[in-house]
Amino acid sequence: MDSGLFKTEKLGKYRFLLLALLLLFIFFWYTYRSADSGLFFSEEPGYYDGPISLEIQGAGRYDIYYTLDGTEPTPDSIPYDGVIYLEDATAHDNVYSARTDVSTAFLTELVDKYSEGNPGYAVPGYKVDKCNVVRAAAFDKSGNCVDSICGSYFIGFADKQVYDGLLTVSLITDPKNLFDYDTGIYVTGRAFDAFKELLPDENTPLRGAWWWWNANYSARGRESERPAHIEIMNADKTVLLSEDCGIRIQGNGSRGKLPKSLSVYARREYAGSDEFSEDIFGIGDESHKFVLFSGADDTEYKIKDYLIHTMEESLNFCTMDFLPASLFLDGEFWGVYYITESYHSDYFEDHYGVSQEEVIVVKEGEITEGSEKDAGLYQEMRAYISGNDMTAEGNYKKAQSLIDMDSYIDYYAAQIFIGRSGDWPGKNEGAWRTRSTVSGTPYADGRWRWLLYDVNSGALDAVDEDTLANVVYLDSVFASLFKNAQFKEQFAERLIYIAEEIYSPERVDTFIDAYLNHMMEPLCMSNLRFNGRDLRTEKQENAERIRTFLKERPGYIYEFIEGDMGPQYLE
Repeated sequence: MDSGLFKTEKLGKYRFLLLALLLLFIFFWYTYRSADSGLFFSEEPGYYDGPISLEIQGAGRYDIYYTLDGTEPTPDSIPYDGVIYLEDATAHDNVYSARTDVSTAFLTELVDKYSEGNPGYAVPGYKVDKCNVVRAAAFDKSGNCVDSICGSYFIGFADKQVYDGLLTVSLITDPKNLFDYDTGIYVTGRAFDAFKELLPDENTPLRGAWWWWNANYSARGRESERPAHIEIMNADKTVLLSEDCGIRIQGNGSRGKLPKSLSVYARREYAGSDEFSEDIFGIGDESHKFVLFSGADDTEYKIKDYLIHTMEESLNFCTMDFLPASLFLDGEFWGVYYITESYHSDYFEDHYGVSQEEVIVVKEGEITEGSEKDAGLYQEMRAYISGNDMTAEGNYKKAQSLIDMDSYIDYYAAQIFIGRSGDWPGKNEGAWRTRSTVSGTPYADGRWRWLLYDVNSGALDAVDEDTLANVVYLDSVFASLFKNAQFKEQFAERLIYIAEEIYSPERVDTFIDAYLNHMMEPLCMSNLRFNGRDLRTEKQENAERIRTFLKERPGYIYEFIEGDMGPQYLE
């Protein structure tokens, strides 16, 4: 009896010990599993009516540090102690929006001395709207980062109706990537200081306007790309995209202006994929690049590209989608933008069903997609059409085998209708083709087709300018084709169609009325942010000038057709 009782008591102690070990195992298993599952926030990034208490979970045995200013967390950042209280961040002082090294236009003495056309940029004299940017990282005992996470929290925006109907973009990157004197891509920086030493004295005017002066933001190519995280929220405030990415300054002369356009890239090194995980434009596939477009030379009004791409989207050349959005850069309001597509190889795969590897794109005579071996194809096409008699039937048929004549005619007719001049044709002109012919794929036929871009200057201005005569004079390919009767007949027909149908008074009124109704208040806020004035009256007047141009332009187009082509082409 005693011996059996002893054994029973001993077995009970073992059972207790086994149970304790099992619980300990479960605890460590859960801890390690939690650590391996990755960091996550207790509340999803997005819009909240009032303050929230945010927790960071999933770190397990690791130490967590976080930042609230966009900087990348390190073990020297704020230690996470269990909760982060977030409220409306707008009351915080302006930091990045208070900088004046983001454009040479702020250097008024140099601009007045060596250039002209100072836009009068101003840092905001009020506290701009802000969101909370939370970046957190987990570190092991050796100080190695094992995981990181970031998110944007818009708190107290319920009564800020100016953002209604717009997408929201929050771009998060370590501020040094944008504003560092040596490595920042958004500032004048060291590159401008070196350029400044070359400025002539006051008796030798500098060639080139201030926006062309060399600066950090002039840098191009992959070496100018910086890592970032982008979050895009739909107009209903739900998250559409949240992904690590690369960013670069985009554009030509507009790089020196404010605000600047930004190219956004998906890459394996950032997020494990060469394509974004979501279809931003609703075309059924994902892209590897899109652009946050500021309006470039039309940055105060942001109407020309938006209007022209939208009105001409049914014509036989490439156009881009424009999605109005408000941008927050490291938590601070950075103006109204458009999220637009980009003419890269995946665009043509998505829209035309051709293989990305087969795509060749030329802009201003330079290859932007394709290889060096493709460089001569575009010039060979131009040389053949310019150098041969297009009134000869065989030569014209050869030209038709080199270019999609419907695309060419629609593109040139549309550009002529909107009064494109100055930096077109030749500049701001692009075309694409496949390298070879693929049976069963209509657009993979090796013929050149045209693409529309950069119509924010030299368009919708001089209603009586005979841009048809200008193009015949300036463009040797068009001038050669213009001698062919079949080409002229089709061209006149499409030019009249564009004047009467694409830009019908009803369609023009619908677009401009919607633009004024939807974009007026956001654009006023954007202009107040960068110019110190909302430009409300100027925007209204500019929109009405464009409305008048588009309604009066057909009358002049008929005159140009009769005078430059002959009255028979109006019949």
